[in-house]
Amino acid sequence: SHSSRASASPPRACEAVFGVNEEEMESRLKVVQSFVARPVPEVDPGPALVGDTIYIGSKYHAADVDMLVRLGVTGALNCASGGIRSLPLDLYATHGIQYGFTNVAQDSTSYPILHSRDGTRSEHLEVAVKFYNATREAGGKALFFCVAGQNRSATLAIAVLLLEGRPLEKILQEVAPSRPFILENIGFQRQLVELGALQEMDEESPVKKIRRVSSGIGLYIKCVDEASVMVELLVPGLRTFEVNIPEQASIDAVRSLFIQRVDDHLSRTGVTGVVGKAWLVFSMFGSGPEFDLILEEAAVEAPVQVARLHSTFGLEGCDERVRWTTKCRFELVIFSIAKPPDGRHEPFTFRHQEREGAQGTLLAESLIVPHLRAWDLVTGESYRSIRPIVFSFSENPTSKRDFMNISTKEGERQQFNMPGEGGILGMGNNAIVHQVELEATRPATDQVDDSSGEDSPTHQRLLRKHSFDDVPADKWDAAVKRPFSLPKMLAAIETKNEAGVAKRLRMAGALNRQGRLLYFYGLGIALSANNTNHEEFKFEAVLLSQFMQDFSSYTLKRFMDDYTAVVPHSEFPSEEQQRIKTLQGQFSLIKVKVLLVSLLNGFRDLTLMGVQAFDFNHLNNVLISRDYRKARLIDIDGVSKGSIQFPSNYIKGSSNDQLHKPALDIDLSTLLPLVVQQLMLGKGLGKPVVNEQVSLIRRAKSEEAAKAIIKSAIADNFFADTFHRQTSPGISTAKDKHLAKVVEWFYAMLMKRSPWTTWTNDIYDAMRCIDHLPVG
Repeated sequence: SHSSRASASPPRACEAVFGVNEEEMESRLKVVQSFVARPVPEVDPGPALVGDTIYIGSKYHAADVDMLVRLGVTGALNCASGGIRSLPLDLYATHGIQYGFTNVAQDSTSYPILHSRDGTRSEHLEVAVKFYNATREAGGKALFFCVAGQNRSATLAIAVLLLEGRPLEKILQEVAPSRPFILENIGFQRQLVELGALQEMDEESPVKKIRRVSSGIGLYIKCVDEASVMVELLVPGLRTFEVNIPEQASIDAVRSLFIQRVDDHLSRTGVTGVVGKAWLVFSMFGSGPEFDLILEEAAVEAPVQVARLHSTFGLEGCDERVRWTTKCRFELVIFSIAKPPDGRHEPFTFRHQEREGAQGTLLAESLIVPHLRAWDLVTGESYRSIRPIVFSFSENPTSKRDFMNISTKEGERQQFNMPGEGGILGMGNNAIVHQVELEATRPATDQVDDSSGEDSPTHQRLLRKHSFDDVPADKWDAAVKRPFSLPKMLAAIETKNEAGVAKRLRMAGALNRQGRLLYFYGLGIALSANNTNHEEFKFEAVLLSQFMQDFSSYTLKRFMDDYTAVVPHSEFPSEEQQRIKTLQGQFSLIKVKVLLVSLLNGFRDLTLMGVQAFDFNHLNNVLISRDYRKARLIDIDGVSKGSIQFPSNYIKGSSNDQLHKPALDIDLSTLLPLVVQQLMLGKGLGKPVVNEQVSLIRRAKSEEAAKAIIKSAIADNFFADTFHRQTSPGISTAKDKHLAKVVEWFYAMLMKRSPWTTWTNDIYDAMRCIDHLPVG
């Protein structure tokens, strides 16, 4: 577990390091609170000038470039850059406003914004001092801002002035009239008091004064040299880094640099292990989160990534190399840490404590994206959940109930309510499936400069057609699959498993016009909290398909249970009994054949689309429509065998004999005969009766005796009206002939007699066999 929290120092430690005992600390805090920490007004009064050269403000003030120009601001320091991205940096450059950032990851009482408990100065304060010195020496003014302009930016701004030798009380007297609601965070108040006390001590203090520097600041707008650029890398749950990357480099090369930087940080902070599995997400300062693009081949092919970097963000490139700019922003979402000596993966978890009374919560103004984010496997088009959503998880994968809760509270402390709130569609041995409402992301018109007109990448993106033809353009329901364990999650996103197979199925989507295959449209990133400790979080890679109301979660297993249920002796509620009786009473031979043909056509579609294998060893991998006429295959993972490359010469119709031709590896000899037997013999009788009848047929002394057993059972199931009431001789003769043909077909199929000796060998033999089922 990786935590950014630090425990509050005990009174003796505070006195030993900072020279302030607890009684004096309380006295000084009362002085601070006599000026600030007042209630937040309904209307923000505007930035507050402290001294002659520092303004304290919010993200809204930072976005108002005209106001910044009027105030004479020439530098803006983002103190919460992980949560603030939609800034007009192009206008900053136009007006000569330098931009810098330091990501104070949490507005919590124990976060070390200024120094650690042993007195070591924080990187946040180092960056703030350098930025302030550079801005002032250039003759300008600086705006320190965060989300609300209340705690993080105010603490750093006041700390910078403290280090200039100004008394804390004088600074607060100056800022309080215009912004009295700052410093609500008592932990930040304590650190300011501690820093002020250190300034009163001699030069041997553990925290040294920072000398002013005028160069080497590492500002965001400034490149380190002609061949490299400085970009921001956010690692949610860890921290934000400033990283130098080559101006022209491939995505893989940039990813390697980022992982190396994070590995170095983990090593320095005492973490055993290195980054295991992580996904890289790209965005750009000045654009909102709806523009996020995943840079992972598991989700989107590399050429599509490069194409979208150009079309959406205007980044140029040659071959696989991209020309990066200082506006580029990256996010490395870590799923696991690889532990020595064997590289065993463990979940990457982090802690986030929500303070009572704080404006921002994890589901509102936090630095972590609480929406489920997803990307189309083929087009790279992005989607996100309409509401913020945090799932629950358990360290024990067998404790399935701990995966059922969610929190969707916005603007409030997160709340995990009763199981089932998450719209659970199903749960298996390896994963749980939630129903989540998604929307195709749409850029806000005021976040990206569209001055280039109708030919701009942003305008073209707005006009781009939704990538799924069979779902609404704006909102649609997704079935989100969350594996219970880290090994299962890592396996699911491999090339030869569910994600890789789904990507190729999406490419070959024209071969699934009948919708008999329910594969995954995309991959996503979800946030989850420990169900027994809601302050511990982790990220999960999830798979998404479209939720179909017609199929819902009605599996072939459930259908067979209903079809063979003995209703008079069942414990079903009366309404459920009536539904099952209606199902059994209306299920004719034609419906049996239609259902079986739909199932086998699904297997054929898998073959045509190049899938190498399908697990048909249980009946939960097939959904049945509510009218019982259609079967739909799910959990198409290739059984770790993947699928042939698409597009391929085989699918294009090439006659080259050396081509790899698809052949579906599927076991039809185990379950398919059982399904046919239960459909033909077990309607309303129970599965034990089916097994008994099959045993009697196989042990019959003669073929005629076996067929007599079959005739009796099938007559009761499908010809009851004919043989239980008086009918005319012509009709009776026709029904007799039809029944006789059905009996002959079933006997040959069951006993594997000619012509059906090999009917379970492959799907085409099975299709021919089912096609010959006489339906009248």
